[in-house]
Amino acid sequence: MRSALALHRTGRGCGALRSLPRREAARGSRSPSGSSATGTARDVTKLRERLANVHERLRRTRANLRVLEEQVAYLNDIADDAEVRRLVAQTPLADREWREAKTDHERHARLLEETLAQVAELAAERDRLLDRLLDVEGMR
Repeated sequence: MRSALALHRTGRGCGALRSLPRREAARGSRSPSGSSATGTARDVTKLRERLANVHERLRRTRANLRVLEEQVAYLNDIADDAEVRRLVAQTPLADREWREAKTDHERHARLLEETLAQVAELAAERDRLLDRLLDVEGMR
């Protein structure tokens, strides 16, 4: 047996169409803006959950950013040392070690840039959610 919502979505079941307004009225009174009071409370709850989720992701991403910054600085020192050894030794082995160190540094530098972009995106998402939360709570 299909639920009333499924019947409503498909356009079948005229009885389901008549029963929806009664259910909606039973859920809560309507505010002057036209949304139900419980709908606004649900919106606030969902926004707060999303905000907590974004905050946690932002916290973890910033922790990863700090680790990556340290790794990039360390790998930069390694690449500099390898370059000095390459110039002094002028051997194929020293040259290969320098290229590997340089590649590792560049890869981590790219990861650092991507993580910085993620932090900016998450901060913007957090700001959007806070603005929406203020708007919804202002309607209450």
